[in-house]
Amino acid sequence: MTASSPEWIVIQGAREHNLKDVTVRFPRNQLSVVTGVSGSGKSTLLFNILVQEGERKFVSASGHAADNVQRPDYDDIYGLSPIVSVSQHHHNFSRRSTVGTYSEIYTYLRLLYTAIGERACPHCQVVFSYADIRTTPVRLSEEEHSHQKHYACPSCGQPVENITMAHFSFNSQLGACPGCTGLGEQIEPILDAIVRPDLSIQDGGIQVWKKGFLWHFAPLLLRAAKYYHLPLHEEDLQRPIGELPDIVRHMLLYGTDDPRIRELRPDAPAPSNMKQGKYEGAVNSLLRRYYEGDDDEESLLEFARFLRTVPCESCHGSRLNATSSYVLVNGTPIHHLMSMSLTQLLNWLEGLPSALPDRYVEAAQPICRELRERTRSLMNAGLNYLSLDRSFSSLSGGEAQRMRLASLLNSNLSGMICVLDEPTTGLHPQDTDKLMRSVRKLASLGNTVIVIEHDIDVIRQAEYVVDIGPGAGELGGELVFQGTVNELLYHPESMTAQSLRDSLNRHRSTTRSWNRTLTIRDAHANNLKHITVVIPLGIITAIAGVSGSGKSTLVMEELLPQLQSIGSASNASSRIGGTEHIQHLVVVDQQAMGKMSRSNAATYTKVFDDIREWFKELASRQGLRLKASDFSFNVAGGRCESCKGTGSLKVQMHFMADRLIPCPTCHGKRYREKILSVQWHGHSIADVLGMSIEQARELFRDIPKIAAKLDCLCEIGLGYLRMGQPSSTFSGGEAQRVKLAAELSNARSGHTLYILDEPSVGLHDQDTSKLLAVLNRLVDRGDSVLLIEHNTQLIANSDWVIELGPGGGQEGGTVIATGTPDLLKSSNDSIIGAYL
Repeated sequence: MTASSPEWIVIQGAREHNLKDVTVRFPRNQLSVVTGVSGSGKSTLLFNILVQEGERKFVSASGHAADNVQRPDYDDIYGLSPIVSVSQHHHNFSRRSTVGTYSEIYTYLRLLYTAIGERACPHCQVVFSYADIRTTPVRLSEEEHSHQKHYACPSCGQPVENITMAHFSFNSQLGACPGCTGLGEQIEPILDAIVRPDLSIQDGGIQVWKKGFLWHFAPLLLRAAKYYHLPLHEEDLQRPIGELPDIVRHMLLYGTDDPRIRELRPDAPAPSNMKQGKYEGAVNSLLRRYYEGDDDEESLLEFARFLRTVPCESCHGSRLNATSSYVLVNGTPIHHLMSMSLTQLLNWLEGLPSALPDRYVEAAQPICRELRERTRSLMNAGLNYLSLDRSFSSLSGGEAQRMRLASLLNSNLSGMICVLDEPTTGLHPQDTDKLMRSVRKLASLGNTVIVIEHDIDVIRQAEYVVDIGPGAGELGGELVFQGTVNELLYHPESMTAQSLRDSLNRHRSTTRSWNRTLTIRDAHANNLKHITVVIPLGIITAIAGVSGSGKSTLVMEELLPQLQSIGSASNASSRIGGTEHIQHLVVVDQQAMGKMSRSNAATYTKVFDDIREWFKELASRQGLRLKASDFSFNVAGGRCESCKGTGSLKVQMHFMADRLIPCPTCHGKRYREKILSVQWHGHSIADVLGMSIEQARELFRDIPKIAAKLDCLCEIGLGYLRMGQPSSTFSGGEAQRVKLAAELSNARSGHTLYILDEPSVGLHDQDTSKLLAVLNRLVDRGDSVLLIEHNTQLIANSDWVIELGPGGGQEGGTVIATGTPDLLKSSNDSIIGAYL
């Protein structure tokens, strides 16, 4: 094989990040898997080199300058084709984007309802459809003329409005609900969070007012009260808000434009400015600033703490106005189809042709065929439990990725390089096989499919495997192996080979006993079927089940809200028993870390606070009068103001995502020269941010306060992350483990319940073993661990398993099996048992 052989795609001499002059090849038109421990260099090889260089060359070939796209560090790439990459990172989809709109299934449903939807004539009440209407428009009088086209009712001949696809679109004025403008939900204030009735205005009883702002609001309140003759005087600002008259509290929240306040002086003109007594109200001000979005990111996130979304009162969440509900296909309005699971929708579509009148079949058949194909494509990607009205932004990274994969399959493209980033994330083993059939189909269409994956079953199905390692960070970046799976099995140095060999014997030999429990009674949120669940404490318990079976609903919507009120007798629920056994609650989910997009592992765990204090001490030894804040890249002082401490500038690209380039002022260092002159063992604060966590632990090994927090991060398998790596680049699993490390660094006295939502996401089997060691350590000190999990290694090593199912959506929501992993392996009722 020559380097430029048309049968191979070759990356030669890759040196980006931790890659050590690696040369890798991939067979064309086959399924290849790139594996290795977390942080070994897999994503760097594929996304930072192969994908980025493919995009850069595409821009150049299109006649556009690609000067702002930095060339990755490699020698050459042979056999490059157009590239499509499907990662797990969200791209801030609009709240208006849904599963239905993204997949275009809703577009075809709108077409179906426009073509054959039946409605009653408003004049004679006879039911008809577009297919029944004469194509000649009715002549209308000047008074009846409208910008809408009207047609004659086939029964009475009276003019009727022509219903178009726009009437079924919640993104169009013709179809959107006027109450929520097509969002299906409304924002409402949480009054209990906004007002502390036990505190006075003076002492911060209005929680949305930042400290120090009372000097601004107090005069406004007093002038407004004086204008409307309300009993509020300066001394009343020191009284608890709960003791103020009801009308005063109402004005405090809703301002002087509220009808209840205006009617106090109906004959007087409303105050036109703040000097006259105009006052906006705490709630109105909060809503205005939230919708305008002009405040900084941290303030907007703070506002969200006082607001909640509720279904729209007008459309009850359907997003559509009343017109669409009058149009029926087989007796069903379109918004009912939007709320069905994909499984239910497919059943409806398959039964539709036989239920339609003969005159509709010809128009409906091609539309229904496309609808069935697109629906099956999503179901084959393991998304059968989703509904079309599900907001795209609410999907997990794995769900969003499988949505994109299904769209890619529907495109029927060939001759492409398709790079997929852990497509089985969040999938039950039962659904993995269905997904892999779709991935293999993509390769059979004439595409080269390259998948980053840790799942042992996926690796076994690969036609070619590339193993990067052997370790993470500086200990990785080497080509350990490339070849077939059978060849990999006998490789002596590959950790992946060891996992393949050991995968049939991965359960713990013994399980712990317990004598304390939590009990959830009558759980009925979403698809849960009024179930009672007993969760043992003092051990590791796994909640298992197929995707959409109700695992997250049970834990996050039924259990968690009750546990968060521990210590408040007034909030205790009779549906939750055993809370007296829990003193502390720690929830570690996959949501974004922190309030700011500039956060990283060092800032989140607060080890960076300790490091900044240490550099302040070093500066003092050098005779420099610097504060700890001068070593922060988030505030003015010591940071570079050209890039505001990010070390990079964003460049807008034509036809591509924006790119970041090093700041020309600080050259990516983030700080001013004076700050960089302060060093510890030859390393500046900027050097520390550029290090891996493992390297930083070595640098600060003699400073216990810093070393202890870095130890927690390394023990949980995150030593490969860079100290200053933005949290926005973390996978859901990495973000979760950073949160867990932050909690581990807080010494607690036992009786803590840790709730973890799929902590194995993005983990190699070797990294999962490290996570298990940490979880076992928590239990050994008297804590309890509750996992929501699909990973068979974690489930097999749990002490107790609670399995929900048997299906997803409305087919789930019941407890189908409970017991130790060994008991489930022999249970006829368990689904997960066969995979343990």
